[in-house]
Amino acid sequence: MDFQSDGQFAPPAGVASVFVQAWGAGAGGSGSDINSGSGGGAGGFAWCVLAVQAGTPVTVDIGAGGAGGPASTSGQPGTSSTVNNGLGGVVTAQGGLAATGNSGGVGGFGSCPGQGTTRQGNIGGAGGTSIPAPGGRPAVDGVIQPAPAFAGIGGNGGPGVFGNDGGPGGPGYVVIWW
Repeated sequence: MDFQSDGQFAPPAGVASVFVQAWGAGAGGSGSDINSGSGGGAGGFAWCVLAVQAGTPVTVDIGAGGAGGPASTSGQPGTSSTVNNGLGGVVTAQGGLAATGNSGGVGGFGSCPGQGTTRQGNIGGAGGTSIPAPGGRPAVDGVIQPAPAFAGIGGNGGPGVFGNDGGPGGPGYVVIWW
């Protein structure tokens, strides 16, 4: 079951754990000045085993992508995607950080409440040239199914002419299966 927006999952009877893939949202790219802006950081990734209990809903919150910055201004960071089992366990995939100056934004991290694997999102490209800097890309495409192309990506920096906005970061994404 996949989530591109907030929602809930009702664990079926007899299921004591599920697998979760979560991507945090990407940060927005910075706007250009005379040179190009920098790319936003990608969202973090978490692949976790999460305990569940029938009758206790699992809450999924999808991270929002950061807005791109206007001319000579940093973009906004992405927000985290979380999966809360209602039993004290939370899977978190942090949002990417916004670019600052000519430095690309740093990627978010992931965390599991127990067994799992996490990866940091990739850093956004550096600005300060005539070529627009790319936003960071998620470290992982998915174990069960590929994530949508927009999931967790950092926004591109604004092209190298004064006054161009940076691109927005992509939203988070979550997959739950058992």
